[in-house]
Amino acid sequence: MHADLVLTNGTILTLADENPEEEALAIVNDRITSVGASEEVKTAVGSNTQVIDLDGRTALPGFIDTHLHIPMGGRRMVHVNARSPPNQSVADVLDRLATRAEETPTGEWIHASGYNLGLVWEAEGRHVNRWDLDEAAPDNPVQINSVGGHTGSIYNSAALERADIDRDTPDPEPPAVIERDEDDRPSGLVSEQAELPLHEAIPDESREDRRAHVKRAIRQLLRWGVTTAHDAKTTPEDLKIYQELHNDGDLHVRIGMMVQGDAGSDIGADGTDVLSRLTEAGIETGFGSDQLFIVGVKYFMDGAFTGRTAAMHDPYLGEEVPENSPRYKGLLHISPEYFADRVKTAYKAGLRICVHGQGDRGIDHILDAYEDVLDSDMDHRFRIEHGGLTKSEQLDRIEKLGVCVSSSISFLGSDVSRNWVYWGQKRMPWTYAVRELQERGVPTAANGDWPVATGDPRVGLQTAVTRRTVTGETVGSNQCVSIENALRLYGPDAAYLGFNEEEKGTLESGKLADVTVLSKDPRAIAPENLISIDVEYTIVGGELKYDHERGVLD
Repeated sequence: MHADLVLTNGTILTLADENPEEEALAIVNDRITSVGASEEVKTAVGSNTQVIDLDGRTALPGFIDTHLHIPMGGRRMVHVNARSPPNQSVADVLDRLATRAEETPTGEWIHASGYNLGLVWEAEGRHVNRWDLDEAAPDNPVQINSVGGHTGSIYNSAALERADIDRDTPDPEPPAVIERDEDDRPSGLVSEQAELPLHEAIPDESREDRRAHVKRAIRQLLRWGVTTAHDAKTTPEDLKIYQELHNDGDLHVRIGMMVQGDAGSDIGADGTDVLSRLTEAGIETGFGSDQLFIVGVKYFMDGAFTGRTAAMHDPYLGEEVPENSPRYKGLLHISPEYFADRVKTAYKAGLRICVHGQGDRGIDHILDAYEDVLDSDMDHRFRIEHGGLTKSEQLDRIEKLGVCVSSSISFLGSDVSRNWVYWGQKRMPWTYAVRELQERGVPTAANGDWPVATGDPRVGLQTAVTRRTVTGETVGSNQCVSIENALRLYGPDAAYLGFNEEEKGTLESGKLADVTVLSKDPRAIAPENLISIDVEYTIVGGELKYDHERGVLD
């Protein structure tokens, strides 16, 4: 049988234990049929075979990102960019907002995303506040989302007025916050339950808008060479949109869904217990197809390092805050007792838990719940998402339990990285401890948590190898890994976290033909220059979806 597509005359990094490097591969329909020398694979070329001459370029298994947010990523692509850098000051952020305000009709909302609380505070000793935003956009309500996504948002006066938040609004119960100035006036930062009236004041997003965000995000993932993405907070509405796109032939990457376990405090008290509904319907991890499938059920244990809300045993460093502040040692988003009940329910139903855990205190609560339920001899693959601060004793527990970790190693190499000053050098050797996890045999993958950080896997690869931050500092150098082991984080080990290792993650005969072609061999590049490698082609199921010359191919 002649092949539909052949890649030849290059370097094929199979990432398989046997034959780790070859020259060519052949694809029939959506499967790899042979991998070997160019002369051998040439026999599969027929009159209708599409042949791509790699001309020395490097093909490897399509990148698998095990934790990102697809609808949010697509939505924030059209927000005002408040990331730092390029925005390194209050003035930088305001300039961009003012430009957008000139283009926005009076009264319509303006949204900005990626604001880095830590970087701006470190540079100027203060944060953007409501009065800054009033000056930049006097005729529009404004919302600025922080880069970490677990810190609340900053609003201007027009937005606060729409939610009836003023000086007389009572302080909410912790961990919710309405930040105030010295005169007790709300200064703009609002978080947790206190933010719900503001969410309600923002017009609902239409179904078509949300669908457009998903399609926009998928196109970006293809440009990054991502062929499988684990969506880390899939709502029932998202699931419907993914199914529609799949049925219409517009779902051009494979999506593993971490279904939101319940509504949670960020949506309100009247939410749905989705976990119970899944168990009643008999849905288990893996349900679906190779294009769209259930990865597990998602919960949040704590917050994020960027806003100092990840739950820590020891206080944060840097900016001084009161001991009763959620930003002193972080906070829990869910009670340990409730989470333990959720773990038991999911385990009995054959559903895998994927739980956000960043701070060491939060991770201890996760492991406590897992230890009460999990049988380490079973292939459960329960996950910790991010795995920010895992000290030696916690690594012991993770290894013993057989827990998997989806590490947000990209955080150190993106604009989030400056926030390491909040937990200090002494804790850095245990932060995103990829090398230690791999050496212990803990199944570990990488992610960008896009749009919290970049979804570009090249940043994750470079950071895993160098531990170099965006400012050129090297932090936790004891956790550097080789480029070969870094590639596993987006290849076979990432496939394992999705229960997909028999289908993808290596380039071998019989596996799905998901391939990313790079301009150069990452093994031959100086580690600090890995980000300079170009993604030349992205192939999903044997179909060329991205060509560096023609762009995304619909």
